[in-house]
Amino acid sequence: MVVEAENAEKFISVMFNLNNAIKSESEYCCKICGGLNEKELFIIAFIGEKKSVKMSDIADYIQAPLSTLTTIIDKLVSNKFLLRYNSHDDRRVVKVELDRKGKGSYKEFKNRREVMAKKVLGHLSETEQATLITNLTQLVASIKL
Repeated sequence: MVVEAENAEKFISVMFNLNNAIKSESEYCCKICGGLNEKELFIIAFIGEKKSVKMSDIADYIQAPLSTLTTIIDKLVSNKFLLRYNSHDDRRVVKVELDRKGKGSYKEFKNRREVMAKKVLGHLSETEQATLITNLTQLVASIKL
């Protein structure tokens, strides 16, 4: 398929603006969720969705070695965002779950995500919403190629 130079330029401009908007929203979300960095917030969101998670599952999710993850988790535990414990079934397995502060951050993250979705989708019809979601899904798939 032929891509006109003008369309390529418009696309790059829109993608640049979208990236900046997402980055700005992410930074704001990290700030209001307890001053976390993006990776810490992703970890809290992942644990919040699953309740109790093995360290190895988190490492797979963020695509980081266990040694790197341990450093991040240590910080989140010491700052009272997470609780770490050994599994009752297998003492070799280390699990983490949200502490009270982590639950608050996760709740704020979910709320912020909902606000953002409503802000983006709220002025579109159901058909336009479905089209946008389909197009964004295709965009993500094509970028991953």
